[in-house]
Amino acid sequence: MQPDGLPPLDREQLIQLGFIEARGRVLDIAAFLDRVQRAASAPGVPADALADDRVRALCEAMRLALDGQPERARRILEHWSDATTDPAAHADGKAARGVPRTA
Repeated sequence: MQPDGLPPLDREQLIQLGFIEARGRVLDIAAFLDRVQRAASAPGVPADALADDRVRALCEAMRLALDGQPERARRILEHWSDATTDPAAHADGKAARGVPRTA
């Protein structure tokens, strides 16, 4: 950052350098959501993909990314963060989920 808080590159330079990579990431997310939507649900799991906290959190993150407000990355990370301050009584034996459980 420069002293005035601006990045060292101008907007056009940033777009030139980052567009193709960002475009690929958006396509990756879209393809992931398509696969999730097409996949059969496991027995006992709701058929709606948005019933999964992780998928719902990803969709909400995309809404935050598109809302036009500043500090998108910070706000998305905060949205995905678990604000719990009390330690869990026991681990549930599952791998990290990446987003807090809402149900």
